Amino acid sequence: MGRRDAAAGAADLVLTCRPGKTDGSLRFLYTLENRGTAEVFVMDALPSIDPATGEGRAKQQAAVVILDGQLDAVVGKFAAPPPTERRVAVLVVPLARRLSPGGKLEGQLTIPTPLAETSPYFADLTPRQYEPVDINAVVFTIGYWQAGVDGLVAAPAEYAPGLFTVITRNTLRSARRVSQRFPTAGLQILKRTDAFARSLTVD
Repeated sequence: MGRRDAAAGAADLVLTCRPGKTDGSLRFLYTLENRGTAEVFVMDALPSIDPATGEGRAKQQAAVVILDGQLDAVVGKFAAPPPTERRVAVLVVPLARRLSPGGKLEGQLTIPTPLAETSPYFADLTPRQYEPVDINAVVFTIGYWQAGVDGLVAAPAEYAPGLFTVITRNTLRSARRVSQRFPTAGLQILKRTDAFARSLTVD
């Protein structure tokens, strides 16, 4: 069953996801259909720098993983909440793929297990700095922006063909999400014990 997000009026994005396990990882095969009348820009990769060359690159298998207040693991490609205990000079905004009205986008995301909270703003911790927590469900989530909203400008990323850098008057606040929830039993997440940012609500 697909999950629809029609809150934006002209945007009508439908997510269909097929989760599975393979080689010690969780794998999510997903399809996004734009059934609305507005173009959307779907979050698809995180911008990064190649340490060897210093050149920009796109990390398409980079995932954000957050434990929410309902003990659900929210996982996928979306804008991670920035830290609250320190000032962030540059926000990490995902690169996006254009999806026209009537169009369809297929993707795959593989996340290693054990499942652990992760964000581009926070480095991995040592094993002792995580706490195992039983989760109720995995919520696969994809973020996106709607064209024409909040002064959106999308510029092609020179180092990542087919991907765009998206800027709006408030790039995080104007982002939307579509998700699909999969109840689970016997699955744990490694919860961070530092000042990890979990709130998906942008002020």
